[in-house]
Amino acid sequence: MDLSLLQTFADVARRGSFAAVARDEGVDPSSVSRRVAALEQALGLTLFERTTRRLSLTEAGRIYLDRTSAIMDGLAEAADVARDAISEPSGLLRVTTSVAFGERWLTPRLRAFRAAYPRVQIELILSDGRIDIAAEGIDVALRLGPAVEGAFVVSKLFDVYYRAVAAPEYLARAGRPADPRDLTDHDGVHFALPRFGGAWQFRADRNSPPIAITPRPALAISSALAVRRAALEGMGVALLADWTIAEDLEAGRLIDLFPGVEGSATDFDAAIWTVYPSRAHLPARVRAFVDHVKTCARGE
Repeated sequence: MDLSLLQTFADVARRGSFAAVARDEGVDPSSVSRRVAALEQALGLTLFERTTRRLSLTEAGRIYLDRTSAIMDGLAEAADVARDAISEPSGLLRVTTSVAFGERWLTPRLRAFRAAYPRVQIELILSDGRIDIAAEGIDVALRLGPAVEGAFVVSKLFDVYYRAVAAPEYLARAGRPADPRDLTDHDGVHFALPRFGGAWQFRADRNSPPIAITPRPALAISSALAVRRAALEGMGVALLADWTIAEDLEAGRLIDLFPGVEGSATDFDAAIWTVYPSRAHLPARVRAFVDHVKTCARGE
């Protein structure tokens, strides 16, 4: 049995279409379809139900996928063990995180990782949706919030603090609020995602009850990067995570309106977490990447 046919079958089952796998591989969809057809012919089974609108596993296909997945995982792990025993970290590393975190925090720190481990190829999947780590074959996810289902190793990378910020241009025009309560008289640039709600919360310290404040809804945007840009353009006050705006605060492009006051759009225990599948052998490339981002998070 040609193992590449098994891998193609598993990839199509995971991605749900020939075209998606073809895009991943940079080949024509007909090439992927022919490989699956060759496997079906060799087995004497129909593995997929094909219609013009969808592609789904047959009952035989589901059983075959269940039985062969463990074999393919075992072969991949055996290759990792052998590779790690004789060489430096290498191979493809698939990492996922949010668009904003990938743009503002992670990508600038990949250069040093690549310099240290040139034989590791990184595929960075940026998405604000919740990607199924196991189904998508993700090696490491960096997430705001640790909640995951399944057998995963989860560890905190660093705590996240939110700051109410505005550009000097906006403050020159509208005045600087002296207290979070003053924000009701200011234009707010809101992050338009359901889990962030409308009100911003502030507290002096962990022992103080929070107060909920809603600035005037001048602008609502579904992208944290665009919220940052709108704040930089002087369009109002924004509540943004510290990792999003650290360089802007240092350069004076944005002003922290209430230093020492904790802010939040969700809860006060926000953090970035590393998440990766629990397995008997952790590939050296995964271990090296997790160690690298933890070193960066400590500022080393």
